[in-house]
Parts: sequence; C-alpha cells; structure tokens
Amino acid sequence: MKATILIGSARTKGNTEVQAQSVAEALTEEGYEVDTIRPATLKINHCNGCNRCVDDGICHQDDDMQIIYDAFDDSDLFIIATPVYFSGPSSIIKQVIDRFQCRWQSIDEPESSKAVALICNGGSRNPRFENIISIARAFAFATRCRWVGESLVDSTDENDISKVAKAGYKFGKQVAEELREGI
Repeated sequence: MKATILIGSARTKGNTEVQAQSVAEALTEEGYEVDTIRPATLKINHCNGCNRCVDDGICHQDDDMQIIYDAFDDSDLFIIATPVYFSGPSSIIKQVIDRFQCRWQSIDEPESSKAVALICNGGSRNPRFENIISIARAFAFATRCRWVGESLVDSTDENDISKVAKAGYKFGKQVAEELREGI
C-alpha cells in the first residue's frame, strides 16, 4: 500500500509538519510506503480556467503540478494536510485542489478504490474546521475517491506540539486499520 501526504504549510517544523510526520510514522509501521510532498517548494501555477482539460482530462500548464498528479495516481491513500487560515485551508492546498479541475471531468467513471483523508490543525480553541472538511470531502467526491475521515487538532497556538503528534499518530493507525478491514 502506498500513501501520499500533501503538506499544505510553508512553515517547516510547525504543527502541520509534525502532524503529517506522525501520520507517516504510523502508516509506515502498518506497512505503507509513505511519500510527502510540499507544494510550497514546487512551482505550481493557479488554475487559469482555460477549460482545455474539459476535452482531454489533462491540465496543459507546464509546471510542477504533474508531480502531484503522479503521486495521486500512484497512491492508495492521499492525505491532505493543512493548517486553518481564515476559516479555510491554506492557499497552498487550495491552489493544488483547484488544479484538480482536470480530474473532475470524469465524474461518470466508477468510484476509485483510492482513499482520501484530511489532517488539520488550528491555533484557536474553536477553529472553523467545517469549511476545510467540506472542501476536502468535495475533493474526494470529485475525484471519485472514498472519504476516510479527518484528524483535527485545535488550540495549537498554545505551543504544545506534542498533541498534534499524538493525534496524527493515532489517526494514521486508525486509517490503516479501517482500510485493512475495508470499513
């Protein structure tokens, strides 16, 4: 089994990175080959709405987005990792999701065996996770993937990074078990 974690924070060694690393550790222990991708380090253009992908399902922009498309195609589990910014996902993650427009054209195809999950953290005691969950679930639905849940950690401004690590590890184990059992 192969998993890809898309880390949507430009801040290395922050909460999102720690949460993603903990998920990766748990999945690796469960026999997954795990790759992480940091779109902030790649050259990814915004979707320009050219609609050329409507005809052939291929994005015609020449940038690093193909790295993410290939990872998505090769993965059994695709995990979106993002902090909460202004009640939504990071602009890094949103830009990547928008570029999957070329994959949304095949909505009539049968559902994929691929799974999609979300890991997310927010600084306040009551971050607006529901907006991000909605976007991540829409991504899973539009790409014909199975939604397997989310790991949400609030109050990360308190500087206790251990709770995102614990939550990430627990979630990684949970997702691996659910996928193994076909839940």
